[in-house]
Amino acid sequence: MYKSIGALLMLMAVSANAADQVIPDYKANYKFTNSKVSMEGVRELKTFADGARSLSFNAKIPLGKIDITSEFHENKNFISTDLYSMTANVTFLKQERILKFDRLKNTLSSTGKFNWVEDLPASLEIFDPLNAQLQIRKMVAQGAQQFSLFLPEMKTGEIKSNQYSLKEDRECKMGDQPYQCKVVERYRPQEDRVTTYFLAPELGYMIVRMEDRDEDGDTLLELQSLL
Repeated sequence: MYKSIGALLMLMAVSANAADQVIPDYKANYKFTNSKVSMEGVRELKTFADGARSLSFNAKIPLGKIDITSEFHENKNFISTDLYSMTANVTFLKQERILKFDRLKNTLSSTGKFNWVEDLPASLEIFDPLNAQLQIRKMVAQGAQQFSLFLPEMKTGEIKSNQYSLKEDRECKMGDQPYQCKVVERYRPQEDRVTTYFLAPELGYMIVRMEDRDEDGDTLLELQSLL
């Protein structure tokens, strides 16, 4: 349920002219499930006074919590990543994965669980695992049928191409509320892995559902409510 009529009207306005706008700030509850864990958390997109933006996902799990954050700048067409971090605190164990995009030195570096430094390609816009989902929304809102996004491999720093294609619309739900969703499939030519995104135009092309299938099993992300 919407907490205010204003929030609903804002999303309707974004849906009507999404291709010409940066994605507006929002806050929502999501449920994440895979073969190892099930958790609910808050995903929040916010803008700071200097124009910088962040997208975060914070969730509690048994005996711990997970915090994921992407810091970036955005214009009408693209997202420029500054920093990506993932921190998992479980009982007495702490695991971090941090990506730093240094455009002054033209380097992309990783610290935490994986440590490496690679050149940052000047001719490519590189996304992180979190803000790539915002770029998917922008591309679909602009009417793209097929497109590619480049993301670093977390273990090695190798830049890999991710291919996306629009499929037939399908119904998806936020709780009991049905929406007619745009369906986008992602695949990596070098992997036997398919990820499917369900985007609701009525909600400013928000991701209502995401399904990921690979050799390790199925992963599901579902929008529960807007805050």
